[in-house]
Amino acid sequence: MVARGGIGNPNLVRQIDSWFRSGKRVPNPTVRQQIAWCRELSEAVIGEKGEAIGVKKLRSIAPKFFSGCRWSAGRRRLATEPETKEELFALLDLIEERSEDRTVGRPGTDAACAHGED
Repeated sequence: MVARGGIGNPNLVRQIDSWFRSGKRVPNPTVRQQIAWCRELSEAVIGEKGEAIGVKKLRSIAPKFFSGCRWSAGRRRLATEPETKEELFALLDLIEERSEDRTVGRPGTDAACAHGED
């Protein structure tokens, strides 16, 4: 199901296409790329729904951008804590600080992203 897998991984379709066309694996995006995509989506959702409703909707979407990361506490915080756009972006900043430019990935793929609490 590409649609579900694509939530939080805008790169997925390109990765699948490359694999089937050439047999080459496209590397997973970096945490910084994921954060940029998450911010872009957040701006669009908040612009369409308003801050109160938009941030609540983003609680279920934003953590998916970091699936496969070791720092699961950050994902839990994204799913439960933000009430405002500023709080959401502050958590994204925290994840970015801890990521050390790692890639997002599942075990056995590229590196996992942020170290810290599990």
